[in-house]
Amino acid sequence: MEQLAVLLERYGYALIFAVGFLEYIGAPIASVPILVVAGALASIGSLPLPGIIVAAALGGLASDVIWYAAARVRGRGLVEAVCGLATNPMACVTVVEKRLLSVGPRYLLPSKFLPGTANLAAAASGFAGIGLRKFIVFDGIALVLWAAAYTTAGWIFSAQVERVIEWASDFTLLIVVGAAGLITSAGVWRFLKVRMHRPHHEAERAAEAEGAYGESRATVQPSSPSV
Repeated sequence: MEQLAVLLERYGYALIFAVGFLEYIGAPIASVPILVVAGALASIGSLPLPGIIVAAALGGLASDVIWYAAARVRGRGLVEAVCGLATNPMACVTVVEKRLLSVGPRYLLPSKFLPGTANLAAAASGFAGIGLRKFIVFDGIALVLWAAAYTTAGWIFSAQVERVIEWASDFTLLIVVGAAGLITSAGVWRFLKVRMHRPHHEAERAAEAEGAYGESRATVQPSSPSV
């Protein structure tokens, strides 16, 4: 973590922006500890806290807009990939889409703190047909709340964070190996989840196609023979 503090001091907003972007594009990174450490550094004047919050939020918004646009362009073909990003194996973008349709874009405001929703909200907004302007406004506010929560916690508990950094400096190799293992495991798990979801989505698409075919057959009534 000492090296993390050095990197934050050296690369500043660019690193914070990258953390927000990678978190919501779906990369398995530990964004929360990074934001907490960034908040602790803000307490000693290394980086202004508002700037950290804005940089993290902009990074997240950039990736969310990509997912939103991809959902609008590719449609249901994107479901399998996006469902693999859910932290909750039972969660899927279609569930979030239904909630967005019932609640509206206001559902985006707490979305970054809801289990299994944070990485799905952007694509679900595209599927639900929420306008781009509304999406950017509500998703931007949600991302500011997300970044502010963790950086402010680091700023408030900066003394405790500093002690953790000092303690962690004695176990740098162990922490690096452990973090690499966790990141690799998270990536493998997300890949497997995409594979696990695939049969379910194929069955859903087949059922939807069969239902649509049945409805079209029902609407076409055969003409009665003339006598």
